[in-house]
Amino acid sequence: MGIISEKTERKALLEMARTLRFFERLELLHLSAGDSVRIAHAEYIIRDIIGNNGYVVMFSGKKGTKIVKLNLRS
Repeated sequence: MGIISEKTERKALLEMARTLRFFERLELLHLSAGDSVRIAHAEYIIRDIIGNNGYVVMFSGKKGTKIVKLNLRS
């Protein structure tokens, strides 16, 4: 993301992460094969954006969705 402040970037990534829970619910709806592929692709893209910015998504039943910054040192 890079062109916005880190705080704004984190908020945007957190909102994207919150949508991931809805993708899990879609599996139960028995959608067509084509729609299932598109949905899986959309979920992959969202996870990829979050991961490329150095975060990982964590779900908790009590605390909800959160993102954690990975400290990868090369």
